[in-house]
Amino acid sequence: MANYEDENHQFSTILSIDDSGVWLENNLWGRFFTKRFDGSIYWDGWRKKHKPGDKIPVLRQKRGNTYAYMTGFDLHTAEEKLRDFIDQKEQDAVVTSVIHIQASTYTKIQAYSPVWKQIYYDSYGMMVDVHRGDIVTFSRTKDEQGHYKYRLIENKTVEKIKEQGIAQILKDFNKADRDRLLSLIQNIRLGLEK
Repeated sequence: MANYEDENHQFSTILSIDDSGVWLENNLWGRFFTKRFDGSIYWDGWRKKHKPGDKIPVLRQKRGNTYAYMTGFDLHTAEEKLRDFIDQKEQDAVVTSVIHIQASTYTKIQAYSPVWKQIYYDSYGMMVDVHRGDIVTFSRTKDEQGHYKYRLIENKTVEKIKEQGIAQILKDFNKADRDRLLSLIQNIRLGLEK
C-alpha cells in the first residue's frame, strides 16, 4: 500500500463527479480538478464506486509549471483502510499494568488497544517479559459465553531492545559476518557443530 504520509500522497474529499472528471479537496492542496482518465482508471466502474463526500487517496506529480492529480493509483478508500485496521486478527496494545508473582510464575497483564480497548491477560506457569509501557501484540478468540480470551503473540518493545542491543554488541562485524556468526551459534546450540 502507498505511503499516505508522504506530501505527494494525500487523502482528498470528492466534491463532485461528472463526465469530464472529479473535483477534489484537501487541506494541503486546496480544491483541484483531475480529468476523467488521469491515473488510468476505468471511469464507469470508478464512478459507481465513489460519490461526493468519499475520501480517497490522490497522487500528485509536478509536470512543468502545473500538477497532474491521479486518482487511480490506489482505489483503497479511507473507510476501507480503517476497516482493514479494525478487522486485523492481531492488534497492538500498550501495557498499562503488570503484576509478576515469581513464586508461582504468574503474570497478570492489563493493556489498552485502540481497537479492542481494555485487555486483561493472565499467564500461568511461566514468567512473561513485559513491562508497563511496552507495545505488545495480542490475538483473541471468543468462548461459548461470548467472552474474549487473549493470547500474547509478541512484545514489540522487547524485540526492538534486543535488536538494538545485538547490533551494538556485534558492531565490529559487518552484516554478512553477523549473519554467519548467528548461524554458527544456532548450529552449535542444536549440536550440528562443535
